[in-house]
Amino acid sequence: MNSRSRRRIVAAAFSIVAAAAVFVAEAPQPAAAKGTKIARIFRGQVLTARADEYEQYIAPGIEKILATPGNQGATILRRGEGDQTEFLVVSYWESIDAVKRFAGEDYQKPVLLPRDREFLTAEPSVTHFEVKREVRKP
Repeated sequence: MNSRSRRRIVAAAFSIVAAAAVFVAEAPQPAAAKGTKIARIFRGQVLTARADEYEQYIAPGIEKILATPGNQGATILRRGEGDQTEFLVVSYWESIDAVKRFAGEDYQKPVLLPRDREFLTAEPSVTHFEVKREVRKP
């Protein structure tokens, strides 16, 4: 298989994954019990050639997350795969109400920065999980 065919297959796979992520993000999610810690996961991908620039660009957005009352921290994950790099921003919240203070009532949609569309190569998604258990080394 030549590199052009591989790139087409990878691009098709990314399209399928992106469509599935949008489908899942739009599906109704059960409301968490009041007082349940929430992990909010933003997923987006950019061209690898612009990944460093995007990482620097989102820094003020991360600061906004951290400054929101009820936020308990955030982690940025990055994974390069050929000409695409995927970013996951996992933020932790004391409750869904705290998430709404950051994202608004329509909290199941991604919060985008002004130039995100310039960087993102696929539709971003956001999902929420109840944090059931955290395990840390002493």
